[in-house]
Amino acid sequence: MRLIAVGLALVLAFASGQSFFNTHGLGELVPPADARNTSLGSSFAFSYQNPGMLVSLPQVSFVVTSLGAGMVGTESGTSRFIGTVRPSGFTGAVPLPVGFRLSLGLDNVFNQDYDVWSDTASDSSYRYHVTGRGGVYGLRTGLSWSLFNFACVGVGYTRLLGGSREDWRFEVGNGQYVSTDTIELDCSGNALCAGLSVQTGRFSVAALYEPAVNLTAVSTRRVHGIIKDSTKTYQLGLPYSLSGGVGFRPFERAELTLGAEYRPWSGLSINDTVFSSSYNNVLRLSGGFEFLPTEKLALRIGYSRQQPYFLSHPPEPILELVPISEQVVHFGAGIPVPQFGSLNLGAEVIFRTNGYLKETGGRLSLSLAYHEAWLKRTRRWGY
Repeated sequence: MRLIAVGLALVLAFASGQSFFNTHGLGELVPPADARNTSLGSSFAFSYQNPGMLVSLPQVSFVVTSLGAGMVGTESGTSRFIGTVRPSGFTGAVPLPVGFRLSLGLDNVFNQDYDVWSDTASDSSYRYHVTGRGGVYGLRTGLSWSLFNFACVGVGYTRLLGGSREDWRFEVGNGQYVSTDTIELDCSGNALCAGLSVQTGRFSVAALYEPAVNLTAVSTRRVHGIIKDSTKTYQLGLPYSLSGGVGFRPFERAELTLGAEYRPWSGLSINDTVFSSSYNNVLRLSGGFEFLPTEKLALRIGYSRQQPYFLSHPPEPILELVPISEQVVHFGAGIPVPQFGSLNLGAEVIFRTNGYLKETGGRLSLSLAYHEAWLKRTRRWGY
C-alpha cells in the first residue's frame, strides 16, 4: 500500500437564468455546486466548502458537475424569462500522511447576473433597463486532519475576487434610449473558515464557522453623453456565518439530514456605517432524505426555506422595503455507470415572492463520479 494516496475532486458548474432580485446587495448568495448535496437541501455544513468534512478520502478520483437554471418572473400580469451561462468553480482534495488532507477550489460566492426594468429594480417613476454581469469568486484552500477514522477538523483560507458591470439604459418611448450609464465594480478580500464533523455508522454531525469579512470594492461610473467618470472605494463589512447539520440513519439504506445556516446581514456595513434597515438577518433551514432501493441506486428528496438577506422595493407609492420569501423543493438520484462509477442528479424548484413580484424557477445539476473513489460507503458524507 502506498504511504500517500493522491485524490482529486473537480467540480465545474454552469448556470443559466438568475433572480430578478439580483440587483440588490452583492447579488444572489450561491449555494454549493454539488448534485448530491443539492438534492438533499444544499446544506453548507455538509458541503465540500466545509474543510472538516474530509473524514474519508479514497485514492485517485474525480467528480465533474454541471448546473443549469432558469427563472420566470411575474409582476402586474406581465411575465419575463431571464437566462445566462457562466462557469462557477471547482474543488479538489489530496490526502496526505498521518490523516491530513489538503483541499483547494474556486467557488462562485455571489452571482450578479440579471436583466430587469425599473419596475423591478426600484421605485423610480421613470423607466430604465438594467443589465448586469459578473459576481464574486473565492479561491479556496484548506488543511484538514482526520481523527480515529470517524472525526475531522479543518481550517480554510479564501481569497475573494470579483467584478461586475451594470448598464443602465434610459428609455424615452418606442424602445428608444437616450443614454447608457455604466457602473463597474471590482471586489477583493480575505476570508477564513473552520469546520468539523463526526461521522459514525448511524449518526453524522457537522459544523462550519466563517468569521466576518472585510471586502474592498472599487466602483467606477461612466455617464455616457456627459463624459463623466467617477471612481470611489468602499470598505464592505460582511457578517459572519454559522452553519450546522445532523444526519441520522434509521436503517442501513436510508439517511435523514437536517441543516441550518445563520448570517446576521443586518450588521452589514459600508465605510463603517451599518445599514441595519436595508438587510435581513438570514436563518436558512433545510432537510433531506436519501433512500437506496438497491445497493447502488440512491433516491433523494429535500426542502429548504429562507428570506434572502436583501430587501426589495415594492411599486409606488409604497416606499417601505419589504422582505422576500424563498422556498425550494429539492430532489435527485444517484445512478450507477457501468465500468466507471455513478451519475448524481440534483434538481430544485424555486419559489420566490415579495408580495408584488413572483418568481418560479429551477436548477438542474449533474455530477459524474469515478467509481474507484466513490464506492458505497458506510458513511456517505465527505469525499
